[in-house]
Amino acid sequence: MKRVRLLCIFLTALMVLSLSACGKGKATDSDSKSLKIGKYQLVRKDACIMEDIEGNDAVVLTMDFTNNSKDSSAYFLSITETARQDGMELEPAVIFTDADSLETLLDTQFLDVAPGETLEICSAFVLADSTSEIEISFEELFGGKSGKFTIDPSTLSRESAGNETELAAGGDELAAGENELIEWWNGDWYGWWSMTALWGDSGALDDGWWDICATIDIGEDYTGTITLWDEDFPKSDPLGIVSISLNETGIGEYGTVMSEGGTFMDAAMEHADWIVDPDLADYENMIRIDGSYAQGNDEFYYEIYLRPWGSSWDDVEPQDLPYYYDDWYLPLIEAGMDMPDSIGADAQ
Repeated sequence: MKRVRLLCIFLTALMVLSLSACGKGKATDSDSKSLKIGKYQLVRKDACIMEDIEGNDAVVLTMDFTNNSKDSSAYFLSITETARQDGMELEPAVIFTDADSLETLLDTQFLDVAPGETLEICSAFVLADSTSEIEISFEELFGGKSGKFTIDPSTLSRESAGNETELAAGGDELAAGENELIEWWNGDWYGWWSMTALWGDSGALDDGWWDICATIDIGEDYTGTITLWDEDFPKSDPLGIVSISLNETGIGEYGTVMSEGGTFMDAAMEHADWIVDPDLADYENMIRIDGSYAQGNDEFYYEIYLRPWGSSWDDVEPQDLPYYYDDWYLPLIEAGMDMPDSIGADAQ
């Protein structure tokens, strides 16, 4: 069994922005207009149908989010949401409100809300059909309390998120921005990963720390793979090959990468097991992946820290440097070498 660690119950970061004009959607008898989700309150205001960036019909739900906790928190750091229609989980929808700034309907999900304050937020999901009821479930990220809203799409009006002329005119600029975003992620990466809180058949196990390499390959359709290998598992027998998707929405300018399938340490990966936003890393120009492993009686947490191959790590604390940074990585970089297929080996 390959090594692993516990799961990154991060959050499914969607996009938000307040809607000024959205037709009221009909709630079913089993549905409430207000939900208490642990320390948070959701009040359903409006629902409508809009067209996403790929021309798909999407349901847009507008809500008031009230933070009744003792600390400031953003919606996407407090609540996880899942939408289903005919038993099928719906994909989040990307809907722009401004072609120049690339603002989306969901951007306000990332804004901090002070204790006792309320913020209007939106959620959007690509419809499977225009008639079947949609059930949107909400769960407190660190508490387990949950609730749901049910929406009948046949009762919803169709609305526009912004000026279609502006969006169409901004198409060429948007395509260029998308390519730059993909280019930032694609390529070779190097860093380290660790496992903590290990537990197996023989009881508690010691923590571990290894240097790690990765190759990210994302296509123009914003989907791709990340292949990872370390000191013990070369690229020919990698730690994992994980299917990923890239979303432009995130805290910063680099968007968010999310797992969609594949395997890591012989464990099957699923949608949103990994949610990777570079602006949540401890240092600039770095990505942090965290997650959990649970197979049989073996369980542990893991963290992966990566920077593009060739990057300097001079700005990080000594304890945050990869183990072979000075003796292996730097000599290869100074020699202008490409990333090898095994750690500790010379470049081919």
